[in-house]
Amino acid sequence: MSGAVAQAVEAPRPAAAAAAASAAPASGTSRAAAAAAAARGAGGCGVVRKPGPATMEHVLLALRETEAEREARIRGMFGFFDASGRGHLDQEQIEAGLAALHLPPEGGGKGGGYALELLRACDRDRDGRVGYDDFRRYMDDKELELYRIFQAIDVEHNGCILPEELWHALVKAGIEIDDEELARFVEHVDKDNNGIITFEEWRDFLLLYPHEATMENIYHHWERVCLVDIGEQAAIPERISKHVAPESAIRFYAYEMLKEYIMKSKGENKSDIGTSGRLMAGGLAGAVAQTAIYPIDLVKTRLQTFASGSGKIPSLSALSRDIWVQEGPRAFYRGLVPSLLGMVPYAGIDLTVYETLKEMSKTYVLKDSDPGPLLQLGCGTVSGALGATCVYPLQVIRTRLQAQRANSEAAYRGMSDVFWRTLQHEGISGFYKGLVPNLLKVVPAASITYLVYETMKKSLSLD
Repeated sequence: MSGAVAQAVEAPRPAAAAAAASAAPASGTSRAAAAAAAARGAGGCGVVRKPGPATMEHVLLALRETEAEREARIRGMFGFFDASGRGHLDQEQIEAGLAALHLPPEGGGKGGGYALELLRACDRDRDGRVGYDDFRRYMDDKELELYRIFQAIDVEHNGCILPEELWHALVKAGIEIDDEELARFVEHVDKDNNGIITFEEWRDFLLLYPHEATMENIYHHWERVCLVDIGEQAAIPERISKHVAPESAIRFYAYEMLKEYIMKSKGENKSDIGTSGRLMAGGLAGAVAQTAIYPIDLVKTRLQTFASGSGKIPSLSALSRDIWVQEGPRAFYRGLVPSLLGMVPYAGIDLTVYETLKEMSKTYVLKDSDPGPLLQLGCGTVSGALGATCVYPLQVIRTRLQAQRANSEAAYRGMSDVFWRTLQHEGISGFYKGLVPNLLKVVPAASITYLVYETMKKSLSLD
């Protein structure tokens, strides 16, 4: 959580966790492993597990709170949602609060959006409004539920969840997760970046999750929150194809045709196009490809949202029809402007840097010989990383526009609204959330794409 709610639920940092943080390396699974070892060496996370069935007394002990402190925290959270001071919450207020916390108000479950599901979970008398007593009962039930599953995962009973304990719990629930994805999961929940998850962090992550806290639901909730929060960092569920459109084929074809057109208009050979010509051809090719595949890209993003929210994915045709009927044909191009503003410089930089590096290698390294596969991969790595880093803020803005529904009360009003709200709530770093995982995905893909591109050009005698 962030902002006012984060302050309301903030708790002291356990001493052993601090020791783990100081002993841990800078990043990755090695940091998590070192932190876990430090936690073991320090005798755990400093919280003694009270014997017996889970009660609110156990929760208070795990959070190091008194009853009065907990009451003040919950009242502060209720006040955060009840910004207008009405004394009760409705769906509109919950949607606005979730949006401020960068949690997805839409697409949260089988019976409606996330905000509606949270309203239903709190509203015991089903009158469409949530008073403080209802809100408090929800908090009591949810914190007890989260404490029970936290204890079930914490098999070493040291008061914190170690990365390997989380991995075992996910695998036991039938969820396959690799080291990189596990590290991202831990990093997202572990707010003090010490490589372990305390109960406070676990609670903050799931406190407003309105469904039963099973491991499968928790995993899908993490997927969905990551998708909305940082754009492209979220893992695509296996049931959704990672290739939804021939964007690269369109881009490369348009690039070759545009290079030929530009040089014919100048009366020169295509090989002498120069840097400015490559930038122009690459940028225009990126715009053509992005415009052509954008509706499918938007539907892919919505499919990710549905999958991560409820585990049930609608068919491509059904979702496309719903978007057309409920939001109109313009919805298929929501976010196209920031996407083009990102794709045009990305494609221009990517293609220009690649071909410039390739030409430089032929001139200064290979002495007019054609570069081999390893050199092509190297050129693609540099060009892909440079292009992706330069335009990543626009990619974040595009994804946030795509992921929302237009009829949501807390919907962004456009590209500038996304920019200012992100800057206000998250600062400059908000525009680079997920950059490293994005580069880990984009750079190898770009390198391999260029290798295949060069191979096909030679086999088809297009050089």
